[in-house]
Amino acid sequence: MEETVNIFKRKYKYAADYGFILGGYIAVFFILDFLFQNNAFVGILETLGLLCTPIVCYYISKQYRDKAWGGYIRFGQVWSFGIWLFLFAGLLMAVFYYIRFQFLQPNYIAEQVNQSLFLAEKLYTKEQMELLTSSGIPSAIQVVLASLWFYILGGAILFLIISPMIARKNPEETNQNSGTVKTYEPYEENKDKNEKSE
Repeated sequence: MEETVNIFKRKYKYAADYGFILGGYIAVFFILDFLFQNNAFVGILETLGLLCTPIVCYYISKQYRDKAWGGYIRFGQVWSFGIWLFLFAGLLMAVFYYIRFQFLQPNYIAEQVNQSLFLAEKLYTKEQMELLTSSGIPSAIQVVLASLWFYILGGAILFLIISPMIARKNPEETNQNSGTVKTYEPYEENKDKNEKSE
């Protein structure tokens, strides 16, 4: 029981530590976007940063495998670590989102929704547009919670791809298991019984 608790503590500790590193990495691009809005160079940097996120997650997971597990880890352990990693990164980013949407740019969400509706008018019918506008403009807290779910879901999907690359079986466990596994061989067993009966 104590060992199980320690395994969970270890996972949460590393997920929190590395989650805030990942969150800081994402926050750099978020802050640049806020400071230099509609800047083409910053837009290119954000795109490159987004494309490099799986690489950053790969190296974080590799560090987790080597430091926390001595170089050997199962697929499920990496995958659950990835979900927790993105949860902690999402919690850090939620603070930035809330400050921006609630205090620094309170009209940002409304402007984005209006732009989306303007584009949607060309694609959807009047009835569909009424359905889209019926929910109104989401509040800052609704956007923050939605983004947190997006981080968790995105992390779960991303780590389905990363986990097989990080997972590595411990050869000692494999050898121990192979020594204890017995296969059923009916012909040899029948032969042994016949020899004993004679």
